[in-house]
Amino acid sequence: MQLLSQLKEHYSKNLPFVSYRKPHSDLYIALLQKDLKLESIEDFAESGFIMAPFADDLPVIRIRPDEVLEERLNMDKLAFPFGQFNEDAEQSGKAEYVEKVNRALEAIQSKALQKVVLSRKITKDINPDPFYTFQIMLRQFPEAFCYFLHHPRVGIWMGASPEVLLKHSKDRISTVSLAGTQKVGMVKDVVWSAKELREQEYVTHYIEQALKGLADSPEVSDPRAVRAGNLLHLESRIEASNPRVGVGQFVKELHPTPAVCGIPVDEAKAFLQSYEGYPRTYYTGYLGELNWGDNNESHLFVNLRCMNFLDNQVHVYVGGGLVEGSDPELEWQETVHKSESMLHLLRNSMVGLG
Repeated sequence: MQLLSQLKEHYSKNLPFVSYRKPHSDLYIALLQKDLKLESIEDFAESGFIMAPFADDLPVIRIRPDEVLEERLNMDKLAFPFGQFNEDAEQSGKAEYVEKVNRALEAIQSKALQKVVLSRKITKDINPDPFYTFQIMLRQFPEAFCYFLHHPRVGIWMGASPEVLLKHSKDRISTVSLAGTQKVGMVKDVVWSAKELREQEYVTHYIEQALKGLADSPEVSDPRAVRAGNLLHLESRIEASNPRVGVGQFVKELHPTPAVCGIPVDEAKAFLQSYEGYPRTYYTGYLGELNWGDNNESHLFVNLRCMNFLDNQVHVYVGGGLVEGSDPELEWQETVHKSESMLHLLRNSMVGLG
């Protein structure tokens, strides 16, 4: 990969860059910034690649496209089987997480919340080669939005997101309602529980309400199972014509969605900031192209299935949606299953597989 060599040279100078590949695409793109300035956005009129935090306590980072590189990858040649995912039995923090789940369920039972998405951070004292790790990620997740962003102010962020926040053009907008999680198994016909269906329905209804008045009435597809690595989720596609506002207003109404925060949004966010126990920073924020290309389109994704390389550690982030009827033990297991996506990449990267 010629592009990879250019990225490594840019990284050796400690300069900001982002490289990424969209779902089911063979086009690998990189934006290189030629100075250390922390670029941000003011009114969504800027162009480039942006990464926004979950809350408003950190800046929206913009990688300025001083140089743009593109290279097509033959994914057939890169793809390889990953074998059986191994659950990380050594994960700590179960008792603490279950206690937080129970606290959240009390808030739901008292009707203070309808849904809340509780997350946790897994820290590994390792220092893998990020370029090698990203190459493995590209092979493992052809259906995801895979990115690798470096800025000296935030370290390295890397992820394989299954969820679109917003695709915006002058004529049409689209997004998805994604919720519910099952591990990929041998059963062909997946059966979704009432809890999973209810969780996904909450997200769909929220997005429909958020889009009211911003475009024509949205078209909503029936929920279907979509694969994201070793997991299955329920997804509905939501599209609307004739957007009446700019991309910034759509983002304001959609972020954070109930898929990463909860319902009601303000109350759920307040609960998380009080009880989750750590700052999410850019996890469950959003990222992607802003006002990009010949058609000036924006294509933003939710920052899920991600990790942060910082100070010789790697922080992996996972979470799950809680609604009435959630079982604390099953919720813990869901975070373990979700963590396998990134932890599996790290294990393979550290031992030189792939």
